[in-house]
Amino acid sequence: MNQEQKSISVVVNGFGGYDVLSVEDFELLSLADNIQVKVEYGALNFADLYTRKGFMPNKKAPFILGIECTGVVTKIGNIKNSKFKVGQRVICYDFNGGLYREILHINPMSCFLLPDSIDTKLGATIFVNYLTAYLSLINIGNLRENESVLILSCTGGVGSAAVQISKTINGVKVFGTGSKIKETFAKENGVDTFYCIETFSDEVQDQKFDLIISNESGAMFTFLQSLLKPLGRIILLGANNMLQPAQNTDSLKTDCDSVSLMSLLINNRIVAGLHLGILLATDPEKVHTILEHIFKLIEQKKLNPVIHSVWKVSEIVEATKLLEDRKNVGKVLIKISK
Repeated sequence: MNQEQKSISVVVNGFGGYDVLSVEDFELLSLADNIQVKVEYGALNFADLYTRKGFMPNKKAPFILGIECTGVVTKIGNIKNSKFKVGQRVICYDFNGGLYREILHINPMSCFLLPDSIDTKLGATIFVNYLTAYLSLINIGNLRENESVLILSCTGGVGSAAVQISKTINGVKVFGTGSKIKETFAKENGVDTFYCIETFSDEVQDQKFDLIISNESGAMFTFLQSLLKPLGRIILLGANNMLQPAQNTDSLKTDCDSVSLMSLLINNRIVAGLHLGILLATDPEKVHTILEHIFKLIEQKKLNPVIHSVWKVSEIVEATKLLEDRKNVGKVLIKISK
């Protein structure tokens, strides 16, 4: 087997702690009707943590980690009228993973051309964070002028993006939660009122919101519904409490109890969820359109993606620990290629 048929990759060799991660040569898919990308940056997401811990169904180890990256097109497979050319810079996204590797063979439908004004480092902060935030706030949440929005974990990747997008709408008041040490960053990023997560439940009792963006399920999700105004909306983006000890996918099955249909009717509340990967598969045109709009907002300096840190691929364990411990403000990146 020649060297081109393998590529340095971040491999998950089992399910569990950090010891299941390794950086090693791993076999490439056939180029066939794919395109080849030299990956420059991988972008860490909580989905990577869920996957490593075995919370994603139908995953069998070993496999390659990573749902989001950026790089440069280096080859075109057996594709007629390819929309990509060698040398173009692209964002790659695949919720099934497999993207943290130096050389990537990937379906062109999973790739998105970066504008000239956005380099691959900045580009790695955009797809998951800003699309998730925009879809939640605008398309699903219908955030309007002079409304109020509460954003949980407002200093993380999606949270900081959601704050910035909210502030593009006139008169919107942004409330956010996070750890005390992140308060300064939160306010500099646009948060009007910051709640320390440890005391949030007590501090927020008398406040009501038009829209809530939540990454917590279970009892917290039930409590958050009580904070909605009439016709208020709450959007569930994930279940970070799954990362706590003794949590697994069974906890998600019981979370149906945290949404009462009668309560929704009586209180005129709206509960919704978002899965970016499935939306891309079912309505790619919508995702493309919104991504192009986000690019324009970044070019106009109305959005300012935040990079917390960049790690070597050999430091994948340290980088994922940082994310899992929620010590980041903004996006955590992995420099894949040398």
